[in-house]
Amino acid sequence: MKNLIVGGIGVLASILLFGVTLISASIYSLYLSQPAGGGWDSNLGVFGTALFNIGTIPLLLSLVFFIIGARYVYKGIKE
Repeated sequence: MKNLIVGGIGVLASILLFGVTLISASIYSLYLSQPAGGGWDSNLGVFGTALFNIGTIPLLLSLVFFIIGARYVYKGIKE
């Protein structure tokens, strides 16, 4: 039972971190697309540049939390 709770918290934390990262990148992309904004890379596009500037570390952390949480959920179901 403890593994299910820990895994559920890990999966929920992953979902929250992923969502907050995407929301902050979308808000920052509005700033980049303004005429007096910071400008954006034409290869990545407005949202890709914003996501790169926000950082890939939160996305990687979200992936790690999800994998660990899923393993704990699987382990809890197996018991």
